[in-house]
Amino acid sequence: MTTLFNAFISYGRADSKAFAQNLQARLTEQGFNVWFDFNDIPLAVDFQNQIDDGIEKASHFLFIIAPHSVNSPYCLKEIELAIKLNKRIIPILHVMEISQETWQQRNPNGTESEWQTYKEKGLHESYQNMHPTIRKLNWVYFQEGINDFDASLADLVKLLRSHTDYVEKHTRFLVKALEWERNQKQHSWLLIGEERQQAEAWLKVRFKDEQPPCLPTDLHCEYITESIKNANNLMTQVIIAYSDADKATMEKIRRSLRRESITVWTNTTDIKTGEAFEEAIKRGIEQADNLVYLISPDAVNSTYCQQELDLAVSLHKRIIPVLVRETSVEQIPPVLQGLQYIDLTDNVQEDDYLLDESQLLRILHQDEAYYREHKILLTKALKWQEQYQNPSILLRGYNLRSAEAWLKVAKKRTQHPPIALQEEYITESQRQPPLESLDVFISYSRADSDLARKLNNALQMQGKTTWFDQESIASGSDFKQEIQLGIKACDNFLFILSPRSVNSPYCKDEVEYAASLNKRFVTVLHQPVNSAELHPELAKTQWIDFNQNQREFNANFNQLVRALETDREHVHLHSKWSHRALEWQQQDKSEDLLLRGNELAIAQDWLQETNKTKKKPSATELQNAFIQASLAAQEAHLRQEEIRRKRELKQARRIIVVSVTALIGFMGLAGFAVVQWWKSEERMAGQLDALIRFSQILVKSNLKFDALIEGIRAGALLKESNSENSESKKRISQTLQTLIYEDRFRERNRLTGHENLVWSVVFSPDGKTIASASEDGTVRLWNRDGELLHTLSGHEETVRSVVFSPDGNTIASASDDKTVRLWNREGELLHTLSGHEDWVISVVFSPDGNTIASASWDKTVRLWNRDGKLLHTLAGHQETVYSVVFSPDGKTIASASGD
Repeated sequence: MTTLFNAFISYGRADSKAFAQNLQARLTEQGFNVWFDFNDIPLAVDFQNQIDDGIEKASHFLFIIAPHSVNSPYCLKEIELAIKLNKRIIPILHVMEISQETWQQRNPNGTESEWQTYKEKGLHESYQNMHPTIRKLNWVYFQEGINDFDASLADLVKLLRSHTDYVEKHTRFLVKALEWERNQKQHSWLLIGEERQQAEAWLKVRFKDEQPPCLPTDLHCEYITESIKNANNLMTQVIIAYSDADKATMEKIRRSLRRESITVWTNTTDIKTGEAFEEAIKRGIEQADNLVYLISPDAVNSTYCQQELDLAVSLHKRIIPVLVRETSVEQIPPVLQGLQYIDLTDNVQEDDYLLDESQLLRILHQDEAYYREHKILLTKALKWQEQYQNPSILLRGYNLRSAEAWLKVAKKRTQHPPIALQEEYITESQRQPPLESLDVFISYSRADSDLARKLNNALQMQGKTTWFDQESIASGSDFKQEIQLGIKACDNFLFILSPRSVNSPYCKDEVEYAASLNKRFVTVLHQPVNSAELHPELAKTQWIDFNQNQREFNANFNQLVRALETDREHVHLHSKWSHRALEWQQQDKSEDLLLRGNELAIAQDWLQETNKTKKKPSATELQNAFIQASLAAQEAHLRQEEIRRKRELKQARRIIVVSVTALIGFMGLAGFAVVQWWKSEERMAGQLDALIRFSQILVKSNLKFDALIEGIRAGALLKESNSENSESKKRISQTLQTLIYEDRFRERNRLTGHENLVWSVVFSPDGKTIASASEDGTVRLWNRDGELLHTLSGHEETVRSVVFSPDGNTIASASDDKTVRLWNREGELLHTLSGHEDWVISVVFSPDGNTIASASWDKTVRLWNRDGKLLHTLAGHQETVYSVVFSPDGKTIASASGD
């Protein structure tokens, strides 16, 4: 941890060494940590670097005034650095001038003429060569023999203890800003969380009735506003459009805005190396509240400035024109001619500029909430459009209600109304059906809201639905109730670990409620924490450390996505049955809310699999009770149905017996004539009629399979009779059509044996063999009767994809163990294709069967021959490659990615 100092002592040794040592000792007694060169410069190090480091890390710069210090080039360097860093400088007058006697003691061989020359140069006294900054400040008087040391010390201590918080934060944020600058201004060195919030509040502090003890440097302002920008996903309040000839004016305006905590986008600071220039500027305009346009002859003739202006107008951005050089009215773009502009061309003194600066700030603060919401909704709508109308980016809950309120106001505005895309985005958000469950609940301390917002946006871009309080809770809602509803609705409980979150009573309540529901915990380490302070539920889970990979967000985010993808179906069903069980419990265990049919079958399988394999999260007692109650209710219902079926079947058989008895009785009366009738069409029609009626009764009794058998029997009887009775044929045909087509009768075989999720299934080209790939790390081969032929074991992790070669003799499987494996139909391993650096998601054979393509989480597609030799690596995707396929002629490969 960086050590900071309360004060740095700068002095001249010839005059003030003993005094400086005494002062340092007395200040230390008062509890101050003072940097002093005799104590704080290690041996064998660069002296000047140590001095500079001490000044940077000290809140106060104490300059001991004496002839030697005033005239010392070393002390001059120290003063200039303190001024550059806007340090709080406290001059201490120790010696105003030295006598000839003192000079003679220091220069025993000195002559009178040398003394006179010394005096003419002002080297014997403190005022003549004093630095202007030191001269204009009030001094603390410590002159020996003139001032009382203890009284002066008391005045100095009082001064050091005034505005302590402000001055110490000046130093703390300066040290961090200098570290950021020395590390090429990388984002990983920016302020985050609570510290960023503190810095923003510090920068806004103003001293109304007194002079500030020190002022923020330009570096302070840049560092803090860049941290704010980073926290807001690089969105800004202002983008400045200007010509290169007006760069100096642009920088002056940018400094003014940063000093007021206003975030600014410019092409000199916000275009990443290798990024397309025009695309970057387009993004900057889209993600800014306002466009400040610097009018000059060069700007109005610039193609780039015109393009920026046109885009801002098309997006209904607020445009603030600033005239920086005289420009003819005819040259000014028509869209700006009707706008009032700020005129800097009449500035003579600095105060003139300050008046114009105030006007600019006043405009920016007018309706700033409206323009901020305009920007946020535009950015979201554009992402939604770019992501092919990804539904996970649509607005929900409080966010949607807030957008609806904004749109209502925005439509009435004559200036900067919503664009059509924003209206479409909000309308589509209103149309989306309510979701039964969401993917992720984000639990965090407010101090870590920067990362929470970033994770929320990134997860939505990945197609994940999230519950995030800043988007999901309206003001005035029962906060705790809304939180619990959110946790209930989500499959995963994502917790951001930091010292503030692990000690937050609110976060603790969320953790305990999620644990009571056996939610899956996914933890992200944001800042180092004391493991002894962790809630037991958080201590159980392996952290995803977002400080790894030099805090590069995307690299760490990929690990998070993997964790969320693992056992995704199991976790989703856990939430579903939890939600339904809680609803059943809250409604006094109403039978109407129990599971039935396919839902119950899925829930029963899920519960058996969960308990058998001890999957996490495990089933809760309430889920167990709910599913068991549903099974019991179904069994009771089936028993009642069986009783009813038997009763109706008995009735149906009675009808047939009556019909046949009547026929036999009739036959007995008629003798030989009846035998002839029995062979007639009327006899056949009666028997067919009885069978058809019996079949229809079975349908009504929901005994459709029995009905199908009776219908087929009637058809066979009609065929044997060689009858031409079209009416009978029609009735049999209608009955069979109803049973076979409308009721979708089909035979099923259930292939059981895998011990975990089955990710992929495929038929062999001849249709005789089925291959299935599972999370249990195996591929299994089955015949069409559901008989297990072979188990292909060898993969070390989940098998994601399986495919047959066109000739059906080879099977390829792709796995999370980063390999593709080739097998024959007897289940023997032929080759292992190694080379991918991450999960292999998809595998496919070329039409001729000679080439294999595999797609991976490592963002590549790789081509192999059937001997397992790597032919080519196809790189270029920015995200996971999920699928790959050959064209029918085998000459083209298509790949599908998360990018």
